[in-house]
Amino acid sequence: MLALSISIALALFFFLALSVLALKRFGEKEVKRRLDTFREETEEEEEEETGEDDLKKIPLYQRTIGRLLAHVMEFLSHFAPSSMPRLMEQRIMLAGKQGIWKVRTVVGLWFFSMVACGLLGFYYTAKNPMDTIQGLCVVWGSFLFGALLPFGVFNHIIKKRQDLIIRQLPDVLDLLSISVQAGLSLDGAMRKVVERMEGPLIDEFRRMLRDTRMGMTRRRSMQLMAKRCDVQDVYLFVMSVVQSERLGASMSDTLVIQADNMRDLRRQRARTQAMKAPVKMVFPLVFCIFPAIFVVVLLPSLISLMQTMGK
Repeated sequence: MLALSISIALALFFFLALSVLALKRFGEKEVKRRLDTFREETEEEEEEETGEDDLKKIPLYQRTIGRLLAHVMEFLSHFAPSSMPRLMEQRIMLAGKQGIWKVRTVVGLWFFSMVACGLLGFYYTAKNPMDTIQGLCVVWGSFLFGALLPFGVFNHIIKKRQDLIIRQLPDVLDLLSISVQAGLSLDGAMRKVVERMEGPLIDEFRRMLRDTRMGMTRRRSMQLMAKRCDVQDVYLFVMSVVQSERLGASMSDTLVIQADNMRDLRRQRARTQAMKAPVKMVFPLVFCIFPAIFVVVLLPSLISLMQTMGK
């Protein structure tokens, strides 16, 4: 009887152990299958966005000298103020270069620009003797110029990107409204826009869809998109979509209204730029065109007058 009980207990133990191992193996296979599916989708998206074939076409000097310079800039970044990485990270985000430009590299480049310009100013004062006050002004002015130069470049890149986003937004809203009216959901309409169009705004839509697919709510992902764009029109679009979802209003009507409003805003900006054009043309007319006209018209007369008086 004791031997039978022990045999039954051992059989139950082995059955339970095999069951646990089978379930664990099945769970691992299921998890692996899901991870492989997600990895394949992610790799396909990365190939579409960046292109692995393009990475192979990177020149040799970028993979060697460029990487060495990047390490040098990362080392120089340790000498920059502690608040500079956060400031540069925000600038990189607004420039749409997240994942492309490293924060530490950009901070090191800022420090190098400041020091290099300062040393050039010091070299100029050493080669051209001047008063102490003038020398200090030149040196400190050079340091200040070198510190502000990267911010000027960033501002130019950000302004250009924001202008492209403003010009592209009405067309994107038109395609979104047409897709939603055709029966697609808002996410499906956004995917259709991402497939058919290119540009900085499309890159932000692509990233927003990726965030949503990773589990983030649509409201939060759209708010982050508006923050990355930092354009008033995009903020208005996001607020209208979020409000429409909250109140249960028609999404197609909301998108049509937003597209019309964005086109009106674009027309108003065009009129404003046209009204500013005459004022901007005053300085070229006064300092460039008028002197040339005076030279062409009056110079022959002056030469003839001088020849007549000389006789």
